[in-house]
Amino acid sequence: MVEVWKSIVGFEGMYEVSDLGRVRSVDRISTSRGFLRPLKGKLLTQSDDSTGNYLKVRLCKNGKMFNKRVHVLVATAFVPNPCHLPQVNHLGEKSDNRAIRLEWRSSAGHGRDKSKRNQAGDGVCFAKQTGKWKAYYNPAPRKQKWIGQRYSSYEEAKAARDKAVAELPNLV
Repeated sequence: MVEVWKSIVGFEGMYEVSDLGRVRSVDRISTSRGFLRPLKGKLLTQSDDSTGNYLKVRLCKNGKMFNKRVHVLVATAFVPNPCHLPQVNHLGEKSDNRAIRLEWRSSAGHGRDKSKRNQAGDGVCFAKQTGKWKAYYNPAPRKQKWIGQRYSSYEEAKAARDKAVAELPNLV
C-alpha cells in the first residue's frame, strides 16, 4: 500500500499529513534573519498531549508554535465529513491515527461510543452515604445518566451498566 500525503490546511507548503497518521515538514527555503537557506523536510516527532490520551505534533508558522492533535489532522485531510460533524472518533486504540481507523461523530455519538468501549471509565462507583453501588454512563461529553443507585455489589452494578449501554442506539 502506498502512503498518501496531503498538505495541512493552514500550513500549506510547510507541513503534510499522511493517511497512515504521520506528519512531516516539507523541503522549503527559510528566510529567517534575512538569509535564504534550504531546509530539508523530515518526519515530526509525535508526543502525548496534555491529557495523555492523544498524540500531538508541534507546527511552526510565522514564528508561532501550534500544538495539533494528529488524529484531527488526519481526519480533516482524509476522512469525508459531509454532515459537518464536530468530533473525530477513533475506531480502536487512540494511538492508531490511520485514516481507516477514524470517523467523524456528533458530540452525543462520540460520548455513546466512549461509553460502549468503557473509555470514560467503568461507570460504577460506591456511595458511602448509602453503602450501595451506583451505575451510570456518559450519553454525551461531561454528562452522566444514572442507571441505578442501590446495587449490593460492584458486579451487580457493572452488569446493569453494561446492559443499559448495550441497549443504547448508535448515534453518528
